Amino acid sequence: MQNSNFESLGARLGLPADGLWQWAIVAASVPVGFALARLAVGLFRRAGSLVVRRTATPWDEKTLDAAIGPVTLCLGIVLTAGLAKMTRLGQELVADLRSLLSALFIGGVAWLLMRLVGILTEVLDARALRHLQEGSESSRGLRTQARVLERVARVIIVIVAGALVLLNFETVRNVGVSLLASAGIAGVVLGLAAQKPVGAILSGLHILFTRPIDLGDKVVVDGEFGTIEEIRLTHVVMKIWDERRLIVPTARLLDQSFQNWTKHGSEKLGTVEIYVDYRTPVDAVRRHFESILPNSELWDKRVKAVQVTNVTERTIEVRFLVSARDSGQLFDLRCWVREEMLRWVQELEEGMYLPQERFSRAAPVVEAVERRGPASGRARRAGAADGVADVKS
Repeated sequence: MQNSNFESLGARLGLPADGLWQWAIVAASVPVGFALARLAVGLFRRAGSLVVRRTATPWDEKTLDAAIGPVTLCLGIVLTAGLAKMTRLGQELVADLRSLLSALFIGGVAWLLMRLVGILTEVLDARALRHLQEGSESSRGLRTQARVLERVARVIIVIVAGALVLLNFETVRNVGVSLLASAGIAGVVLGLAAQKPVGAILSGLHILFTRPIDLGDKVVVDGEFGTIEEIRLTHVVMKIWDERRLIVPTARLLDQSFQNWTKHGSEKLGTVEIYVDYRTPVDAVRRHFESILPNSELWDKRVKAVQVTNVTERTIEVRFLVSARDSGQLFDLRCWVREEMLRWVQELEEGMYLPQERFSRAAPVVEAVERRGPASGRARRAGAADGVADVKS
């Protein structure tokens, strides 16, 4: 019914059934169709802006802007096909190129979905950052789930769109039928070959839902301390303190243990040890430590303690326990306490409480000889008598 209407249009205009005018209409249908699509989408954009300005949420305006390109592509394809069908030549071309046009339309829909997923992730990430600044540690988990789900959604969209595009081509469908005939052997081969990649992806999904780590967590893996910077389906990116990046497979985090310093909060405890002489007045050390600690902004005023934790033959070990809001501030606080207490010990009574080596005086030679026994005593007395005789003579 539609084809007959388009065929009668040329007859009503007095145009020949075959001629260059059909090629002209087909050639002009592409720019005209996309121009009309751009005009329609532009009008829709202006009308939508009037509504969006009355709302306080920023995501609706971003969604409207993100939809402009994909909607223009899809609408342009539809209008171009409709204009080309006004001629018999155009009908034949559209029929021959239906698979290509369908693939382009599917690509436009996939493009729109990808943009919507990106906007949703951006909105959730901004909300999580706002809550994190307010002190909500659980918001890091929301950021992690949003990032991983975004990647999963993008993979699903690409796979589904690719499958729909391939199904539009007859050649690919025939190849697919022949592949299904050998699916048994191919399935076993692919299963063995993809065992590790599939296991890595499943490990990434397991991390997503169980959340042993979140973005921004401070962790220690293989003796390296760093911050979780990215969480992907197959690996995790750690930012080390010296700006290096450590790539850790997700399966590694599930199979082996690691330290998470911010799993249930960022507050941390730390210790500082100094070694001083036995004569050091511990009460004076404690009083000085408690007097200087409030002067530091790094201390969160939760924990402070001074204890003698060990003794050796030369020194005693004095341990200072402090607390801070996070691991970074704790490291700086420990260094500051160590420097302040070391300076105080050095200046206290001119450093007499620093570790010292002690030596006892050796016993006199006469006392040592007396301890040798009777024979030695007789020899000593004989020697003494000889000496007396010598003096007398």
